[in-house]
Amino acid sequence: MRIGIYGGTFNPIHNTHISIAKAALKQFSLDRVYFLVAGTPPHKNTAETIADVCRLEMVSLAIKGEPHLFIDDRELYRAGKSYSYLTMTELKESYPNDEIFFIMGSDSLINFKNWVKPDIISKCATILCAPRLGDDIETLKQSIQECKELFEGDFFLIDYKANGLASSTIRSDFYKDESVRAGLNPSVYNYIVEHNLYSQYSYGYDDVIRLSEEMKKALKPGRYVHTLGVATTAYALALKWNYPAYTAMVAGMLHDCAKCISDEKRINVCEKNNIPISEIEYKYPHLLHGKVGAYYCSSKYDVFDSQIKHAIEVHTTGCPAMNLLDKIIFVADYIEPGRDKQPRLDILRSVAYSDLDKCVFMILEDSVAYLNTNPDMVDPTTIDTYNYYCKQRKSEVNNGI
Repeated sequence: MRIGIYGGTFNPIHNTHISIAKAALKQFSLDRVYFLVAGTPPHKNTAETIADVCRLEMVSLAIKGEPHLFIDDRELYRAGKSYSYLTMTELKESYPNDEIFFIMGSDSLINFKNWVKPDIISKCATILCAPRLGDDIETLKQSIQECKELFEGDFFLIDYKANGLASSTIRSDFYKDESVRAGLNPSVYNYIVEHNLYSQYSYGYDDVIRLSEEMKKALKPGRYVHTLGVATTAYALALKWNYPAYTAMVAGMLHDCAKCISDEKRINVCEKNNIPISEIEYKYPHLLHGKVGAYYCSSKYDVFDSQIKHAIEVHTTGCPAMNLLDKIIFVADYIEPGRDKQPRLDILRSVAYSDLDKCVFMILEDSVAYLNTNPDMVDPTTIDTYNYYCKQRKSEVNNGI
């Protein structure tokens, strides 16, 4: 069997990666190509990368339905830095009777002689070079010839018309330039949005401490304890469901930031800032604490992330088609350790870590059942949300999910 190995961080994987793999498959009659998802590359700053599981999942989404494309995740489980010579040696031992082809970009080929133990790599695999946009092909051919003279093994140029798409551009421009969508598999694009990857806003421990101190001043003691419970639960749920954990914790920390102000002030803030108020919210102004809290995020607490603000706005009522952070905060608010009056809490706390959507639906069921005993307090948004997820669950059952 002729096996292609295409290594990279794939942060994120994009259509050019897939095109290069397919070009190599065709030109060199490969039986399959494995996307070797890098662990901790020796030349990259891991602080600039995202969670390994997210990169792995995006590759899985990108190659879904491609019969000759596969994933190799061995480097993700290797301790320390990942060196290609170690991986190639291991692959040669795993496939002793197969031909291995190592796919790399032209920048890597030009610098190949400076890699750690390049001679071992070239003995284990035939090197295939994919040109980049702007490369001078004759110069690349000279680099290939130099490598042939320096090392054992074969080096070839992939016959591929390069474009300018780069993962670094996608990371920097994802939320600024809608055109980057064209370079991504739609499922990968949706995954990035859902998991809030490559956001211009990032949060860490210092942000959590700062906001914790702010909330201690702004909230009553009992509400502050509840807030800490929501923040830590949101952090745990984010880790489980592959969402930026500190972003979720910040959202949890701020979710009730407008809880301990007067009803009059809530209405005043909304009216002064053109925040719509429904009839039920005028009647029960405490329902506005989510909307006012979302406004306070940026106006008082210097948190501008739109996903955080939206999650805070809908954390009580929910909304149809909630995003991942919306669900995390909605659930965390309901199941945090200080809660003890809601029905079936033990079950919900378990389900939250096995099926988040099911947990959201169960909470909505309980909320609607409670509101039916107080019909004049029912917010139409809660009913709309419940109906949306009822329809979704029914569809899943009908489709055997």
